[in-house]
Amino acid sequence: MDDRLVVVLEEVSKSFGPVRAVERLSMAIRPGRITGLLGRNGAGKTTTLRMINGIFLPDHGAITVFGAREAGAVRDRVGYLPEERGLYRKMKVLEQLLFLAEIKGRRPAAVRPRARTWLERFELWDKRDAKVEALSKGTSRRCS
Repeated sequence: MDDRLVVVLEEVSKSFGPVRAVERLSMAIRPGRITGLLGRNGAGKTTTLRMINGIFLPDHGAITVFGAREAGAVRDRVGYLPEERGLYRKMKVLEQLLFLAEIKGRRPAAVRPRARTWLERFELWDKRDAKVEALSKGTSRRCS
């Protein structure tokens, strides 16, 4: 494998029961490149992104991200923003941010000062006590 590659998929396949979502996909992404996945509904774009992020494991083939074959090893270096936001709609914005940090192994008390910085940066500090369900789609997108 070329050390200069950020993401490498080698003959990756994934099925869900009888449905083959991705079949023998190979691709490589170099640093500094913007790469998009285009295709019709059901072409396997979301499944591919979920495999790259370690949410799904491929049935066949290998995926390497930043030289690691295990997504957990590089989880903090990869961002993933799916169309369906993984926000808890009844939770308040700041609570949600602290909860997500806790999932990543951070203590909420240690994260709170940085949470304020990021919420201010994304012009969300005034929404910190609002429930996600009360936000517009665009504002909730900035929370995710």
